[in-house]
Amino acid sequence: MLPECNSLRQWNPVAAMKPILILNPAAGRAKSAAVEESLNRAFRKHGIPCEIAVAAKAGDGYALAGKAADEGYDPIIAGGGDGTVNGVINGLVGTDATLGIIPIGSVNVLARELGIPLDFRKAIQTIADGVVKKIDLGCANGRYFTLMAGFGFDAEVVANVVQPLKDMIGSSAYVLEGLETLARYRATNVVLEMPEGTYSTKAFLVMVANVSTYTYNLKITPHAAPDDGLLDVCVFERPLADKIGFMRQMAEVFIHRHLYHRAVRYFRTSKVTVRSDPEVMVQLDGDAFGATPVEVSIAPSILPVIVPAAPE
Repeated sequence: MLPECNSLRQWNPVAAMKPILILNPAAGRAKSAAVEESLNRAFRKHGIPCEIAVAAKAGDGYALAGKAADEGYDPIIAGGGDGTVNGVINGLVGTDATLGIIPIGSVNVLARELGIPLDFRKAIQTIADGVVKKIDLGCANGRYFTLMAGFGFDAEVVANVVQPLKDMIGSSAYVLEGLETLARYRATNVVLEMPEGTYSTKAFLVMVANVSTYTYNLKITPHAAPDDGLLDVCVFERPLADKIGFMRQMAEVFIHRHLYHRAVRYFRTSKVTVRSDPEVMVQLDGDAFGATPVEVSIAPSILPVIVPAAPE
């Protein structure tokens, strides 16, 4: 296993590695047939004899990561986007393996949060000479996530985006689906049960997050951090102007002013159960995950991840 940060100076990480890359060929920049060979060349440049396991379909990352951990591979590297990372980390929890990330998806939120370079060559260099940081994971009804659990409007959008359209126009597919969803979506009665108390409201969206960033530079939960042992909960209540008001709330996210809106609520907690009437859809790390009710808790410092070393 890779060393903790305080022992890195006395240790050669490459010599101790038995790495494997779990590659999602459908993720963002991984679609080129030449990507696998480019990755191999970059690993060889750093003297890392990395095996590559290709995930043939959604969900393969979980099984491949669990099998690799059982066979003693370490680190286990997720090559893809945040969905790929989600599958891999669910196969790693409870093992001794360390996670590496080569961000070749469309957005790569976790890599951005952890300072991992988006250029795959520099990301491989990070695996060669980085340090290990233990991060928190959220857990929703037994499924772990690195980023967020979204309830309501955004989960409805995620569930309805069709893959062919996403393949053609990328993240713009979510914008188009969001406009269509808004036309029919209604705020829902929501109850949040937390150790600190119970909160009830009518809301368009509830976000339970482990990180500050939602996508690109949008920070719905700006006070969240993946190493603070807490979940950040942001609730977009139904404003007086209903859907027009919700659009204004969303617009204020872009200028980092939404927390000042009188119909936005923010909590920090270690555990929350989200109930709604009627039930609403749920997404984890950008993939559909059933419907409410869902119990979400934080698992502090549970996952070791290779991140860039701090400059001397």
